[in-house]
Amino acid sequence: MPGVPTGRACDACRKQKKKCDEKQPACGRCLRLKVSCVGSGQQRFKFKQQQFSPKSNQSGQMILAPRSRSRSTEEEKYSVELPRTYPCNSMTLLMNSFVGAIKRSTDLRYNMWWSFGLFLEDIPRRLGSNEALDRAVDAVTTAHAGFCTRQPVSTEALAKYSCALKTLRVYLDNPLQASASSTLCAVMILLVCQTFIGNNGQMMSGHAQGAASILHARRNFGPRDDFERKLFLSLRGSLLFEGLYNDAIDLSSEEWDALAKSDFDQDQPDGQILRCLARAPVIMKRGKQAIRDGEDLTLLAMEVRPIYEKCKLLLGELKARTVAFETSELDTMPQAFMARILRAHYLRTHGIGLGITTFFNCILQALDPGDYTCRVESRSLVGDILVHAQKSNVYRPVGAGYVIMCLSAAWAATSDPQLRSMVEVALIDYHGDFLNHTCVNIPRELERASENLWLGRTAHVNVIFSP
Repeated sequence: MPGVPTGRACDACRKQKKKCDEKQPACGRCLRLKVSCVGSGQQRFKFKQQQFSPKSNQSGQMILAPRSRSRSTEEEKYSVELPRTYPCNSMTLLMNSFVGAIKRSTDLRYNMWWSFGLFLEDIPRRLGSNEALDRAVDAVTTAHAGFCTRQPVSTEALAKYSCALKTLRVYLDNPLQASASSTLCAVMILLVCQTFIGNNGQMMSGHAQGAASILHARRNFGPRDDFERKLFLSLRGSLLFEGLYNDAIDLSSEEWDALAKSDFDQDQPDGQILRCLARAPVIMKRGKQAIRDGEDLTLLAMEVRPIYEKCKLLLGELKARTVAFETSELDTMPQAFMARILRAHYLRTHGIGLGITTFFNCILQALDPGDYTCRVESRSLVGDILVHAQKSNVYRPVGAGYVIMCLSAAWAATSDPQLRSMVEVALIDYHGDFLNHTCVNIPRELERASENLWLGRTAHVNVIFSP
């Protein structure tokens, strides 16, 4: 059953017999027509069925031999018709679709591998062993394909997402399955899926809380093998940032630190600043309780200040690294794969560092409202985030999704009406990249985020939102 290459055109162009530019993740024609693009740039093979007729060997046993077209009618009568078989099944199709969605060569604006983590490359070999993971992968692959062509969320994607949630709940009810690496991975995949299908009008996800519960229930909180180390590298961001806003994620200081610590970047400024962020959820809970009880906040402010100062130093390193690369000879080679990845990585880590430093600026302002220096620095941070949002335009939508978090922190850090208005305009623009997030009540969500970062307090002035 030999395979014959049949080209790399997408399914839609093949069906209409149109020329396909074979670009990924979607070809130009499908993007123009706003239709789903499946298989663009993927090599296809046509499998031809060979026919066989019986022959006898020297021992008189029947054997199968290829049948030529010149056979007689008698030979046709005794020919053996083999059943039609195909070299794939539903699991193989799912695996191939997912591999196509995470290819490193995919445009960074839509690249799941770059946006969500190295652990994605280990998933194909795990398919077929955990139904919760299988269904989560099926859901995210379908949702990603529709998102890449800028289509509204399809009924099929929503149905697969719902089915994946139901299966995950069943696995979480089983103590043995709940602690499995593949089940934890399924939670992370559903977090990714929410990027493409929306989150019921809210800026925060609920899956991070589920992941925290799984980790908290295990004897060893940290990663248990190489796959989990890669998984934690991506999961920690979602958990840490949601931990700032979701009090239901109740982890100890040691557990937060174990989540943030990683062998991959513990000596790098991006890894170190995440470990600073890991201290924020516990500090915020203590601060909120102290404010409610009317306690003196001086000691807590003294505890937060060195963390904030360290964040500023690490942010300086992240910025210097980004600037150094942008002025290096390597950055002048835009076609080099590693050059593109490094440039995007340095820009992203600098942006995340800006967001984290701004978080602590808010917390410190809440603990010490009279700190004039902190308030002045907040204006500088907000300005830098606005500039960063502008520079990150080239990686929108998926590759710059983190900028929404940075802009939310910027809005909370300042009470200046003009600055807040500029941040709000940028935030609305970024939210527009995600068609299904248009139902998010941005003013309400920003007020919630601001009140949380200010430890239950409000900023200095009220702001009237533009319609």
